[in-house]
Amino acid sequence: MQPLKKVGLGITFLLLALLVGSAEAKSSRRKIHRVGLQRDTDQRKILRNLGHQYKVIRSKPRLATAQAETTMFTASSSSSIPTETLTNSYNTEYYGQVTIGSQQFQVLFDTASANLWVPSVKCNQKVCLQHNRYNSSRSKTYAANGSAFQIEYATREEAVILEGFLSTDRLKIAGLTVKNQTFAEITSMPESVFNRSNFDGIFGLGFRSISIGDVNPPLLNLFEQGLIEAPLFSLILNRNASEPSNGGQLLLGGSDPTLYSGCLTYVPLSQVGYWQITVGSISLDTGSDLCSNCEAIIDAGTSLIVVPSATLAAINLRFGITAADKRDGVYTISCDKVSSLPVLTFNIGRRDFTLPASSYILNYDGTCVSGFTSLSDGGNDLTGLWVLGDVFLGPLYIEFDMEYKRIAIAPKL
Repeated sequence: MQPLKKVGLGITFLLLALLVGSAEAKSSRRKIHRVGLQRDTDQRKILRNLGHQYKVIRSKPRLATAQAETTMFTASSSSSIPTETLTNSYNTEYYGQVTIGSQQFQVLFDTASANLWVPSVKCNQKVCLQHNRYNSSRSKTYAANGSAFQIEYATREEAVILEGFLSTDRLKIAGLTVKNQTFAEITSMPESVFNRSNFDGIFGLGFRSISIGDVNPPLLNLFEQGLIEAPLFSLILNRNASEPSNGGQLLLGGSDPTLYSGCLTYVPLSQVGYWQITVGSISLDTGSDLCSNCEAIIDAGTSLIVVPSATLAAINLRFGITAADKRDGVYTISCDKVSSLPVLTFNIGRRDFTLPASSYILNYDGTCVSGFTSLSDGGNDLTGLWVLGDVFLGPLYIEFDMEYKRIAIAPKL
């Protein structure tokens, strides 16, 4: 099985219930549309479900190479760049508010998928009743579609499936209004997964080539309708668990140089569809590489850093973590050890980006959790592929550019 087929749309629900050239100058002149991120404050729920892991998969993802996907974009005439503040749910999930028709939803912003979906009023399961549900009869801008929609989620123990159908309506985000956005109404969803989620649905920020049903992703509709200047977005995640309403920002259509230090480092995608790059090296300590020229997907829908099983074993050995420290798929570590743990270094675009131990060890009121995990302890399940989730994103500012099929990265201020 190919690595990306197994990873599919990204490991969206990992640790869900736990707890400088002309292009840069052009970007700096754009106004920014900001989407605020928030977090959950229910500490008991997070600790009760410590380490429950999920991922999203597709049976046949359509991935294109950077050379094959050659769609070019023309800059729009819009002069505004919206930004929305995000909610931070105990450093494990980041979501914000959108309006579909006349109804508001909290959606998790996921860079490893490309569809927008929310629960439907036609879903009468208990888990659906716990969330906001879309009711087409309440919207004057609704347009029927009816095509079947299905997305599969896999846990360590089993695969679970969400089912529904496609609909079209007006979408509002960060003060912008997208006309005729096709999205999925979910009519069947697994209670074991979503009864712990604080968001209602998923807002995919990946390329159209991985969109189920070949639906145009919201970001492309924003651009094609002239609402943002370029088909790109920037993301910063705040990791201060004491400020739930200040979870970070999703910037639509541009970059904000006041939010990062120094210059942006531009890195081309190695695969187009997911935000996948080649990382020169990842190391703990000087001269101790965990991988070289490794492939990695940047996934804001994943809580931790997901590594191949053999790599996880090496990291745990270095940290002094044993099987007895494992709790439901993640590993705890004594908080007293954090100050003595090494810096984690990513060499990306020939530039080193470092994470101190305080960034890759999560501290929940004295319970410390390793920021590394694997999908399977039984083998090299990702065949070398890394998934760089929120632990990686925390200290960084990243711009995701669909036009030039690249990311740009810098330390966050």
